Amino acid sequence: MPPVLHPILVNGEAIEEAAIQAEAAAILKLMAERMQGEDPATLRTRAHEWAEENLIEAALLRQAALRDPEPLEKPEDCTPEAEMQLRMDRLIQKITSPASRPRHKDVVAFYLKNREQFEEPEQVRAAHIVRNVDEKNTEESAFEAITRARDELAKGRPFAEVADELSDCPGKGGDIGFFSRGSMVSAFEEIAFRLETNQVSGIFRSEFGYHIATVLERKPPAIARLEAVQDKIEEMLLAEKKQKRLHQYVDNLRSRADIRKAS
Repeated sequence: MPPVLHPILVNGEAIEEAAIQAEAAAILKLMAERMQGEDPATLRTRAHEWAEENLIEAALLRQAALRDPEPLEKPEDCTPEAEMQLRMDRLIQKITSPASRPRHKDVVAFYLKNREQFEEPEQVRAAHIVRNVDEKNTEESAFEAITRARDELAKGRPFAEVADELSDCPGKGGDIGFFSRGSMVSAFEEIAFRLETNQVSGIFRSEFGYHIATVLERKPPAIARLEAVQDKIEEMLLAEKKQKRLHQYVDNLRSRADIRKAS
């Protein structure tokens, strides 16, 4: 006979084992993706422990939000669930809003200490001529059209001119801007990163149709300048400050709470 699993009581509010199991399953899925090679039994135990902690903290915050005597502005058709979420959002805003934005010197210090986090991958700026294969254009007609474009390039006509005249995506001389690996379909990306600057490819096929490509510029891997990532660092450090205030608030609630297994 399986053991009876008693709920956890948080100031008298019951957290049932079914809710813990559901939370643990979601946590376990993330852990399995990020912690490959770990013992499955250890991961399950850890996920269950974290699930209990998450639900206890959520209950403590929910109870604190319900105790707030300040009138709540809400729509007339607000459901109980939506009202609870509004109360939670308001409480968290009150807890975290005093957190000050990080000082510039703290942003600089973080950037210097974690420069490797801001490495930008190799990029190419490419242009292309494309003839689509779709419900309107057959394989044969698309290949014939891209062949005409190749012949015009062979005569010495500028790539941008031929692209605007003969591509299915005219404009800007076929320029599609800078991109890094993983941004384009693999067939196009493979050619683009193999070309030298100003080199023109032969005709190649992608899932969209036939292309001819050229690389206009290349950018090697580089560390992003502080100015480019400053706002991102500020928001990250501010979020950490807010999270710290929230953790401190929950720890204080927990120190005064009655948390126990129901008998």
